[in-house]
Amino acid sequence: MKENDIKYKKNIINFLLLAVILIIAVLCGACSKKNNETITDKTEEAEHNLYYIDKNETKIVAEPYQPKAVTKEDLVKEYMEALGKEPKDLSLKSAKPDKLKVEDFSFNEDNGLSINFNSAYSNLTGISEVLCRACIVKTLCQIDGVEDVEFYVDGQPLKGLNDQPISFMKADDFIDSTSAENVYVTVYFANEKGNKLVGTNLKIHTLDGNVSIERLILESLITGPTGIKNIEENLKKTIPDGTELINTSTKDGICYVDFNEKLLNKIPGIKDEVVIYSIVNSLVELSTINKVQFTINGQVKKNYREDLSLDNLFERNLDLVEGSK
Repeated sequence: MKENDIKYKKNIINFLLLAVILIIAVLCGACSKKNNETITDKTEEAEHNLYYIDKNETKIVAEPYQPKAVTKEDLVKEYMEALGKEPKDLSLKSAKPDKLKVEDFSFNEDNGLSINFNSAYSNLTGISEVLCRACIVKTLCQIDGVEDVEFYVDGQPLKGLNDQPISFMKADDFIDSTSAENVYVTVYFANEKGNKLVGTNLKIHTLDGNVSIERLILESLITGPTGIKNIEENLKKTIPDGTELINTSTKDGICYVDFNEKLLNKIPGIKDEVVIYSIVNSLVELSTINKVQFTINGQVKKNYREDLSLDNLFERNLDLVEGSK
């Protein structure tokens, strides 16, 4: 009996030892899993973004990116190289054209980055240029110690449409103006005589919240007042038939709008100024827009009509609004 008792006790001890080992293994596994989760969370928090342009050139889109470089200098090089590569998402495209090269760059004591591009930058115009600039600035401003960026082209400061140098730009200078599900806006159509503008309040619906308010306003103008509920019957459409909105983008209070050539067609009975300022006054109703720049098929048109040029920055014109003093 004693021998059997000893074997029994040994079996109990072995069982207990095995149970302890299993418990320790489970606890270690849990700790390891917790540590791995912590590391993963930190990695996700550390992720930066690369900014791309959607295929229709209507907006910029952020895609997660984890840089490998450490120093500011190397990060600038890595980001600019990465921006030149085609994204995996086929609905997006690179913000940096193939021929666009960085000649040199430097940092200042105020956390500013000056970056000098080759002459290929001059080939960028209108909305394409603004979107490219937005993607580069928003990407580079993620670098610790870089709060704003200024551009040079062949050693000369980048100039805006008013031929004035563009100062240092911050990431939040480029507003992502996306709409909510329902947006209330003021849109200007022509009066019955076609010589004045009449403002009307519209509720615009969006499907996914990813369409800019500017585009929705312009598409409402292109459609015209016909068929819109609760709108005066005597209002007239201001945009010529066949007009298409190619691109629109907003930067530093300027809305850049690019139409096809049909916008240049004459509408019988509608003053030329009424056509242009129906667009301008409608867009300037937005708090983020002060001026509007027109392009036709990506090109600035100096001559719209004999007394009206499209190479200017247009501001709100209340003199054309019916009933305004």
